[in-house]
Amino acid sequence: MGAKQDDTFRILVATDNHIGYAENDPERGDDSLETFEEILQMAVEQKVDFILLGGDLFHENKPSRQCLVRCMDMIRKYTFGDSPVLFDFISDPVENFKHAKNPTVNYLDPNLNIAIPIFSIHGNHDDPSGPGQFCALEMLSVAGLVNYFGRTTDLQEIKISPLLLEKGQTKLAIYGLSSVKDERLFRLFRENKVKMLRPKESMESWFNIMVLHQNHAKHGPTNYIPESFLDPFLDLVIWGHEHECLIEPRLSAEDSFHVIQPGSSVATSLCAGEAVTKNVALLEVNNQQQFKTTALPLKTIRPFLFDNVCLADYDIGMVIDSNKSNPVEDFVEEYVHKMLVKVKGLITGHPRQPKKPLIRLRVEYTDESQMFNACRFGHRFKDDVANSTDMILFRKKKLEKKEEIGIDKDAMDAVFNEDVAETRVEDLVEQYFADLDTEHQLSLLTERGLARAIRSFVEKDDKDAIKTIIEHQVDKTRKYIMSLDKEFIEDKIESNIINYRQQRKSRLNAQQEENETLTALNDPNRVKQRVSEGDEDDEVLSDFDMDEEPAPKPARGRGSRGPRARGAKPRGSRGSRTASSTSMSTSSASSSKQSLTISGYGSPKVSTTASRARRGQGRGAVLSRNQNTMDSFCKPIQRPAASQLGPRGAVFDSDSD
Repeated sequence: MGAKQDDTFRILVATDNHIGYAENDPERGDDSLETFEEILQMAVEQKVDFILLGGDLFHENKPSRQCLVRCMDMIRKYTFGDSPVLFDFISDPVENFKHAKNPTVNYLDPNLNIAIPIFSIHGNHDDPSGPGQFCALEMLSVAGLVNYFGRTTDLQEIKISPLLLEKGQTKLAIYGLSSVKDERLFRLFRENKVKMLRPKESMESWFNIMVLHQNHAKHGPTNYIPESFLDPFLDLVIWGHEHECLIEPRLSAEDSFHVIQPGSSVATSLCAGEAVTKNVALLEVNNQQQFKTTALPLKTIRPFLFDNVCLADYDIGMVIDSNKSNPVEDFVEEYVHKMLVKVKGLITGHPRQPKKPLIRLRVEYTDESQMFNACRFGHRFKDDVANSTDMILFRKKKLEKKEEIGIDKDAMDAVFNEDVAETRVEDLVEQYFADLDTEHQLSLLTERGLARAIRSFVEKDDKDAIKTIIEHQVDKTRKYIMSLDKEFIEDKIESNIINYRQQRKSRLNAQQEENETLTALNDPNRVKQRVSEGDEDDEVLSDFDMDEEPAPKPARGRGSRGPRARGAKPRGSRGSRTASSTSMSTSSASSSKQSLTISGYGSPKVSTTASRARRGQGRGAVLSRNQNTMDSFCKPIQRPAASQLGPRGAVFDSDSD
């Protein structure tokens, strides 16, 4: 029993510390540092083997000297000491820290006395930039305070070599992928240019962890990383960058691995996701490849209460006399007082917890006359809240559409009655319009012409194909109407157009319609624009504002460094399901115990058919198997042996997520 306990890795996991956030604010300036110190104290109290950070340790790419000095001082205070490090680092440090000035793990440095090692990737806030492409983590690495890993030096093809750790019989492989522009990384995954290297020896005996710092939620077609992109041989993925705390593990969309999202340790934007209870995770992994996570609540977090009120739900009078008080303003003031009473429940009693809370009330209005000066209003609460100037956020209530215009559900059901896995999209379009009732059928365009245009759009990457066919058929119909030798009555023109359409659809004219459509699409004088054009501009590595709140001017949200452009620079690399079946070049792993070689082995992506079937599964879905509980170890997911897995890599399917 004692041996099993000795073999268990104990890891403190935290992400998005944002040290230095709002450091010039007289009220909130110390918030990030106070909480980071609490995290280091927890590591000592929990007697962890090491600390694993998931990016954005600093809020700024160039943190102030005061911020750096205080951070470095705390790390020395809590992680240096005489306590022995009880695990072995057996991978090649030259491969793991190839970007570092001194490529070695700090606790093996004879000049340092490390008790609790820290391993960290960089995020999008503290990424490399400027001459030499350095970042703040480089300074901590050179000083021997942090083991900075996961940075890629080649943005054309990313290879991730894991940190290999052993504690007794427990084997741990940690894959690090520091922040890369989401669109660029999405493209690299899609092109099978992200490869994960695995140890050849005892490949199935390793517990595989990946830590990355990217958009998890889908904000657009390519500015996020789908869980389906990551290799299914992984056991646990630690997702940084997203600030909402989702500590309890949940299965990925393909049921391939578990995902935890520790969230941020300081609120950097006043949105609902930041107002949830903030925790760090104590991760334990035993020699049976089982793990469990325990949420450790942070007690020095400034209390933050978010609420939403819709004025339309209340009977509030309008302002008639300018000398009288605004009834909406009076209502909101009373509501804020109730929130101040409620926020007292978030007081933890920790001596270093800030006393003034953060309050954000989103007020939905229907008429501009209901608005008032939020900054002046907040001044009344300057002694009660820490963010009096931006306490109130106005948002206009979206009016419900009176008329619902949508697709014909019966016609769509008819299209999908049979297996459509092998059916072409243009055939589905043609069948859909053919199955519509008479009232909703096309009156000018033909189904065949529209279907051919969609086929050209999909298969030939022709962006203007649909527009070309519409213009062609409209022009053809206009010429036909003008050629009729008779007086037109305006009310009868529509019937002539419908009759002409029926003629073109007839069996005698169907082939002619087909030929004319192809002639219009293949016109040599038409300049074709590709659908994919404009989606490859990856040289500027910038992120966008993750804050859900609208802002009057560009602001820095929790997942962004603002609108500032950056030159292309090395960033972290991330897991892949895109490696080729051929083995990668090997690297010799130095160790005091044994030598391991690394090979480029990876598992295949889930097939496109299976991924389509799982489209309805979100990352917040209820776990159906292998559920983790806070008081027991989670069983490893059963996977086929490496020899049974086919070649890696699959063509990207846009429907898979």
